[in-house]
Amino acid sequence: MGVVERFLLFLQLVTDKNQVNMNYILKAVLVLLVLSVSPNLWAQSTKWRDIHKVKRHETIFGIARSYDLTIEELLDANPEMKEKGYELKKGSEIFIPYSKTSTTQPTPAKPSKPTTTAKGIDVVKVGIMLPFLDNSTEGKRMIEYYRGVRAALDSLGHMGIKTQVNLWNLNKDSVVTNVLKHNPQIANQDVIFGPLYTNQVHPLADFCHKHGARLVIPFSTTATDVNSNPNIFQIYQDEDELSARSRGAFVERFSHSHRPIFINCNNPSDGKYTFTRSLREYLESKNIQAEITDINTPLREFAKHFSQTQPNVVILNSAAYKPLERVFEKLDSLKNIDPSLIISTYGYNEWFIYQPYLEKDYFKYNVHIPTTFYYSRKSARTEAFEKLFEKDYGQKMNPDGLPRMGIMGFDHTMYFVLGLSHYGEKYVGNEQQNSEYKPLQTRLEFKKLKDGGYQNNNFQVIRFKTDGSVDSLTY
Repeated sequence: MGVVERFLLFLQLVTDKNQVNMNYILKAVLVLLVLSVSPNLWAQSTKWRDIHKVKRHETIFGIARSYDLTIEELLDANPEMKEKGYELKKGSEIFIPYSKTSTTQPTPAKPSKPTTTAKGIDVVKVGIMLPFLDNSTEGKRMIEYYRGVRAALDSLGHMGIKTQVNLWNLNKDSVVTNVLKHNPQIANQDVIFGPLYTNQVHPLADFCHKHGARLVIPFSTTATDVNSNPNIFQIYQDEDELSARSRGAFVERFSHSHRPIFINCNNPSDGKYTFTRSLREYLESKNIQAEITDINTPLREFAKHFSQTQPNVVILNSAAYKPLERVFEKLDSLKNIDPSLIISTYGYNEWFIYQPYLEKDYFKYNVHIPTTFYYSRKSARTEAFEKLFEKDYGQKMNPDGLPRMGIMGFDHTMYFVLGLSHYGEKYVGNEQQNSEYKPLQTRLEFKKLKDGGYQNNNFQVIRFKTDGSVDSLTY
């Protein structure tokens, strides 16, 4: 992949085709102009400060950042990188020039303690505290998450934002206080991502509060420290809150226009009975008539629950694949008998996993999925990220994992480092402060809790429309 092609993919990642940030366009034009200049203009006067031997998984962006160089400076020193089809390979040796802004020979960049200016933090120190050495499924997920972090740091470096990343392994059995005691540099981090396990949240949160670092909790835990600790940014929303918001979204969208039809799937193990029961009770309290049927009910009786004069909305009390597939088959039979029936379906996060196999049914039956994330397989920005990820790491992200861990790491890092670099101590993670970055997968918009930290407040309903398009209804 050539440098120009790679940069254009990067540009796709940080912009949206409908809302392009002009700063990025200007940077793109400048870089492409530099790439078009003959390499002979610089070759006559360049002096090298070092020769770098390329390691596995290194990128041009990352190497330039580690030596405190611009992309242009590194490319000008190595004109072969501008050639079409050039690939950075392990073992290759590339010239490291002096920075044009320095007349003395520096050592590879080792950022000092960041300072806060009117524009934010000069060098953002990023700490990652996750179970990297755990060879389990969880450990592999964390490695993918970290690779997304690294991709973001490379992109941020290309944008001129300086960062320094540090990793500390926190396995399930790790004692957080011991790790903190033996690694005093943790106290200097501006933002820490982690931990994965609930019992590790409290000691790490207290430490971050004491030393003024922001703690971003990316994954689901049962810890409640966000309610009392102002340094926590919690991305995960608990199940009770999500259920309440899912119920509210359903009522707002369907209760006054559609006939609700609850389908019992005889599958109590997946935990959706609680949600459907609470939704039914709420509808009853508002005197809204709902139908109840069973997945095994004969078609003739099944059909009696559907209205021919108003739209219908189907709610399953299971998120499993097989019941969903069977319901779609049953709805197909109904539509064959009466094509005029209007049917929508209200579902669950788990249904995103089945999308590659049931997508035509999602569009046919106007599936609505209440969620805090959406992985769009057909997005140009998503495709650009996936190409970069596979190119850098020699493998694709886990195709069965949702949300995608690599994209999650990229989104979180881009969002918080951009915010800290611009706003410093005033950064609170709201949408206004981060308007220049649109996350690829997880929308982030934090609200301040009364006596504590910040909770991601994003909630949306992804709608698969019968015209074949997908849109997001934000609540």
